[in-house]
Amino acid sequence: MRGGSVVGWREVFSEFAGTALLLLFGLSAIVMDFSQDSPMMTLVPNVDLRRLLTAVIFSLCGTLIIYSPLGRISGGHINPAVTVAFLRLGKISAKSAIAYIAAQVAGAVAGAVIVSFIWGHRVKNSRLMVTVPGPAGTWAALAVEAAATFLLISLILVLLERPRLMPFAAASAGALGIILVFLAAPVSGAGLNPARSLAPAAISNTWDDLWVYLLAPVCGALGAAIMHQMRRRTIPCGKLIHDRAYACRLKNCFYSEFRRTE
Repeated sequence: MRGGSVVGWREVFSEFAGTALLLLFGLSAIVMDFSQDSPMMTLVPNVDLRRLLTAVIFSLCGTLIIYSPLGRISGGHINPAVTVAFLRLGKISAKSAIAYIAAQVAGAVAGAVIVSFIWGHRVKNSRLMVTVPGPAGTWAALAVEAAATFLLISLILVLLERPRLMPFAAASAGALGIILVFLAAPVSGAGLNPARSLAPAAISNTWDDLWVYLLAPVCGALGAAIMHQMRRRTIPCGKLIHDRAYACRLKNCFYSEFRRTE
């Protein structure tokens, strides 16, 4: 078996910290751009521009986290749907995937709690951080969440299967994420990440249609992974950014195998 099979505490902590930072800055952007008493309501009165700004901040934060040492240590999943896709592809063990997902959920809760503390009444007086279906309803939200996650994971896998393009996977996913979040937000709230949706729901005790945001991204990610397997393509590693300066303990890492034979 190439590479490691069980991740260590560094990888798990990196997923925790990375997801916490994603929620901290991403949810802060939502509150800043859409809270009723925020100065952004006056500075940028157009709701579409504010939604675009929020999408840029959320996606840019995710991209920077993946390229940071945190992402290079763990692979920068910071999303249970991403981890599930790599589990399906055999690039992370079941035990490691469980540890990653637990760390992602815990990190998301920590980030959401910090946002709630920092922004105080602006968070308490709104449901801005919670992802809920828009006017089109629950089934439309389910379809949009699944389709958007499918597209995002598919792009990542297509780039990761080509070692020369691997360094651009996170940046490309971030760019696509801006478009997807901007378009999906009015329909579903643009969760695309079960941990991102679960954490605000838990701290605000708002469970409306949460199942949509837990199920749909996972189904979209599994669909992308299955489609990839049908194409008989190989993913060299389950990291979104593989840096040889950082040991890889994910399952079946071909980069690690290559390094040992150099």
